[in-house]
Amino acid sequence: MKRPKIAIVGAGGNVGAAVAQWSAQKELGDLVLIDLKAGPAEGRALDLTQCGPWEGFNNTSFKATDKSEALADSDVVVMTAGVPRKPGQSREELININAGIVKAICGDVKKYAPNSILIVVSNPLDAMVFVAKQVTGFPRERVIGSAGVLDSARFRTYLALAAGVSVEDVSAIVLGAHTDKDMVPILSTATIGGVPVAKLLSAEKLNEVVENTKKGGATLTGLIGTSAWLAPGAGTSLMVESIVRNQGRLLPCSVELKGEFGVKDAFVGVPVKLTSKGAESVHEFELSESEKKAFAASVAANTELMNIARGFLG
Repeated sequence: MKRPKIAIVGAGGNVGAAVAQWSAQKELGDLVLIDLKAGPAEGRALDLTQCGPWEGFNNTSFKATDKSEALADSDVVVMTAGVPRKPGQSREELININAGIVKAICGDVKKYAPNSILIVVSNPLDAMVFVAKQVTGFPRERVIGSAGVLDSARFRTYLALAAGVSVEDVSAIVLGAHTDKDMVPILSTATIGGVPVAKLLSAEKLNEVVENTKKGGATLTGLIGTSAWLAPGAGTSLMVESIVRNQGRLLPCSVELKGEFGVKDAFVGVPVKLTSKGAESVHEFELSESEKKAFAASVAANTELMNIARGFLG
């Protein structure tokens, strides 16, 4: 019986290795770890496999390589390749470097895995999803950006810390661009145990939570010296799981909008139903007036980045 084939491009890096780790622990399928340097990819895979005897998962069917041909017949391709953000560097500044990397990888995905679902993790995220969509020519449901899952995890975490409650009881979502200044944490629908957060936290404390969420990536970059990897890997693996197990999870992901939320031809984070078809559907809901304005500004910022990235498509 065929198991799902999951290819992780950039698996020698921290984020790619984290996606592999969470995916192996959940036994989501056969992993193919691809990196420009085969040694680090093989080392990551072997190290992970040696966790199996204690953690109770079987990862002995892995493949590690520097050959793009290994993408062949992949069901899901996760693209984490690219230069990580440095302290003080914005995601926007990465576009000049990472657009070329993403373009080349997507050419290989189109050639060797034309029926796959592509999950983009490379930054600047929304612009790289645009590049991936243009290069592969895949329908929108098969080109998805992993961003909102990470930002929403940070939002939920900061709400739980502020309220002194279990994060499992926090329901909250972040929409919009995956950038520090343009993401849109949605307070109007956020709840803790079904109770609106405004009933539990002061306006001042909620503003603090929103600001902490927005600068969450920069905070970790400053502390660690490079981009975070455990939470990004966990969120991306959650997306993979919903796809290969056809769970239909409703998760915030970056996709091309075709009129939803009043937006066309822009790539931005919105609630998406993830199934074996990929981003099967986008789900709209009512935003507050301030959230509508913030979302519109977020779309405008992403459109600007998309236009910059367009110059690399040739």
